[in-house]
Amino acid sequence: MVENKITEYTRQDIIDILTSGYYDKKNSKKIQYFWSGRLDEVSFLSRLYNLQELESTDRRFKNAYGDIAQHRINNLDWEDDWVFYDPRFGIKNTNDKEFLRFILEVFNPAVRDESKNWEEALDKINEFLKRDGYEIYESDNISGRQIFKCRSYSEMKIKLESPSNKKANLHLIGQGSYAFVYYYKDEFYNKKIALKRAKKDLTDKELERFKREFDELKSFKSPYIIDVYSYNTEKSEYTMEYMDNNLYDFIRINNNKLNMTERKSYVFQVLKAFKYIHLKGRLHRDINPKNILIKLYDDVNVVKISDFGLIKVEESSLTSINTEFKGWFNDPILRVIGFDKYDRCHEIYALTMTIYYLMTGKTIIDNVQNNQLLNIVNKGMSADPKERYKNIDELFSDCKKIK
Repeated sequence: MVENKITEYTRQDIIDILTSGYYDKKNSKKIQYFWSGRLDEVSFLSRLYNLQELESTDRRFKNAYGDIAQHRINNLDWEDDWVFYDPRFGIKNTNDKEFLRFILEVFNPAVRDESKNWEEALDKINEFLKRDGYEIYESDNISGRQIFKCRSYSEMKIKLESPSNKKANLHLIGQGSYAFVYYYKDEFYNKKIALKRAKKDLTDKELERFKREFDELKSFKSPYIIDVYSYNTEKSEYTMEYMDNNLYDFIRINNNKLNMTERKSYVFQVLKAFKYIHLKGRLHRDINPKNILIKLYDDVNVVKISDFGLIKVEESSLTSINTEFKGWFNDPILRVIGFDKYDRCHEIYALTMTIYYLMTGKTIIDNVQNNQLLNIVNKGMSADPKERYKNIDELFSDCKKIK
């Protein structure tokens, strides 16, 4: 029998979040997100269980479907947390796998309510799960909506040897398809340094792409592109400047605080970065707010582009004919024509989607109130690539008109 790692305390904390919510001290507000999302409770539970086969606790009804509808839709005379303690489901005391299956369903795009605080609730739940060795992570993106899975999690403190850090601890802060990203405190410079390490199971071609990413970053000289320092061939890793956050999380956390001037400032910095990248004859091919980082200074916040693992270099053999479609904000037409056909017009599409997110805090385009922004979205994401902006200058010019 597999021993459960998720303690009763963590389970109760998560149940509280999904029923009564929690108070966010940092932002001084109450966060509430209910477990059934945009569905009624019968519809939600029917996705996981055969309610017609489960017995009723009310003798007036033949099965669970009937009594749940009666007591949670018609009368609403059961407590909001009833499902976690109902012995027919046993969620509070079930094994970790079943408990996590229920939690993942809460954040399934078919279930979750995009208009509510589901992301804040997920972040808080992850905070609790990590204490017990699990984390919920984004595994895919379909139609602009994130898909989540669960995996084991650990702080992963690893010893790093360098001239100024004989015994520095590496702390895992993220990972992608090809690499882990850590940070450590450099004792000599008294500052945090980030380290990107290739995963051990990469093919020779993937390792070549990883090294190419470093070389490309090293060749850039722009205040809006992340700085890299040194490459360790033996360990297939490189060091780079440590950033405070990514724009996706920064906007999500501060969306209600940012004014138009601040939002446009971030848009302009992003566009300056990509004007430089395009002048260098490069296409990023994975533009989205999670790959755009931000450094917080006392007097200004600076945006920097990162994650050049999919960068397209003209006539490079690394851009294969059968390259798989990648990229959260990428033009969906690439699924049809092939990712190897990625061109400037597709970069404009992803940039426009990113601009929309920076200006609204939304990843789904819906009911755009600002006419100037609506014009940018319609042109930059036109179904006909020939109708899109031809270059960054054209896009920049229209972004300046946003009021």
